[in-house]
Amino acid sequence: MLGEKEARVFLLRLGFMSGRSDARFVRAGWPNLDIGDAFTAGTRLHTFSGVVRVETVFNTYDFRKKRFSAEFLWRDSVEAAEFSKTRLASEPVCWTQLGYASGYASEFFDTLIVYKEIECAAQGHSHCRVVGKPADGWGLNDPEVMLFRERIDVADDISTVPASRSSAARAASTSLSSLDRLILMPVRDRLDRLAATTLPVLITGAPGTGRGIAARYLHRGSAATATNLRRVVGMQVDLALCAELARPVKATRRAPQRETIVIDAVETIPADIQPHFARAVEESMAEGGPRILAIADDCQESEMPAFSTELHSVLSPLHVRMPPLAEREGERLALAHAMLQELAVRMGLEPPSFEAGAKKLIETQLWPGNLRQMRGVLIAVLNSLITGATISAAQIEIALARLAPNPRNSATGSGKSAIDPNQLLGSDGFSLNALEHSLYEIAMVQAQGNLSAAARMLGLTRAQLAYRIDNARRSK
Repeated sequence: MLGEKEARVFLLRLGFMSGRSDARFVRAGWPNLDIGDAFTAGTRLHTFSGVVRVETVFNTYDFRKKRFSAEFLWRDSVEAAEFSKTRLASEPVCWTQLGYASGYASEFFDTLIVYKEIECAAQGHSHCRVVGKPADGWGLNDPEVMLFRERIDVADDISTVPASRSSAARAASTSLSSLDRLILMPVRDRLDRLAATTLPVLITGAPGTGRGIAARYLHRGSAATATNLRRVVGMQVDLALCAELARPVKATRRAPQRETIVIDAVETIPADIQPHFARAVEESMAEGGPRILAIADDCQESEMPAFSTELHSVLSPLHVRMPPLAEREGERLALAHAMLQELAVRMGLEPPSFEAGAKKLIETQLWPGNLRQMRGVLIAVLNSLITGATISAAQIEIALARLAPNPRNSATGSGKSAIDPNQLLGSDGFSLNALEHSLYEIAMVQAQGNLSAAARMLGLTRAQLAYRIDNARRSK
């Protein structure tokens, strides 16, 4: 009834959850058992359950460094035996057991472990052969790794987060989407360490690298049970906010929860306010006041004097830098794939796939506009895509050229429209339908795929815009 693709996802996820549950049972039931013995008990549990007989080829691991590599032979697999009753399989079919092995190992290493079946008895082999290693070891763009990240290892509730983390860290982890996980992956370990503190953190990086996502993650993972998040632009910081920060907590707070204040573009705090703000942050730390998370553009150490000496000394000790996409070689396609899935859902579309040329183009592009540029390009492509079609390299190239950052030419300082009606009417191939369709695309890009926001920009209702976009697609 589900079809082969969805049935495989269902059974992989069922096995993954079962394996993770058994791993937690072993860890909770025998807390004093050597972790290596507890981990290798998984092969015996797998055998005792009667679904397969496990024979170890090799099994090497280092829990502290999260290193793992293993190969096993599976004999008498019930999944392979059941399938081969009717015919030989063209691909491995022990889906539930693969999920089980991956889930059990992932729980112990607190990182995603992916097993692959490279031989299967259902294909005519004398036994099944599986190989397991961390997801990163297979490569971020590996199809199986992407499937596990997006459909199998999904945190639906608090119980799906590894029990070894604190409750606050588990809450932060479950709030992440698949895309957010990929965005934060280079700095995730550092964020987890900093989340447990209540000290100020400086988050730097180019616009569009995910600085705001990092700030929200720190807030949600705060050990101080933070419940309120307030965002202030640096140029809005004044003496009134400084006084609020420096005020004793008992005089201003009734609840024990600590507030988090994100200072966006902290480098734009007025120069005469910066020393006062620095002292206020220090007072806030001493009095248990709001936690400060400061966001600044990426800069070299030599450029840091844009901050006052006092403010620099207060904010810089705990520093997280979000890397630009240009530095994330080998990760760009995985980010684009996860972003495409989210955008397609928000736009009410069936998620399409990338053609081989499109994958290569996405990975080789440096994306100077980072995630914002990538998001805009994918929205434009989705908006013009015919239902059921795949995304080609040519479509990506067209969107890249059309949406290339050029803010100076997009509007004038006098408030006049950047579109010259006389020039439009005199151009070859002009049509009202094409102009109207382009406006829809531009609005969707600026609204980051939010149909309601785009409709407000155009003076339409959400239903009207959805209807017009659908008509425009069908007319192509």
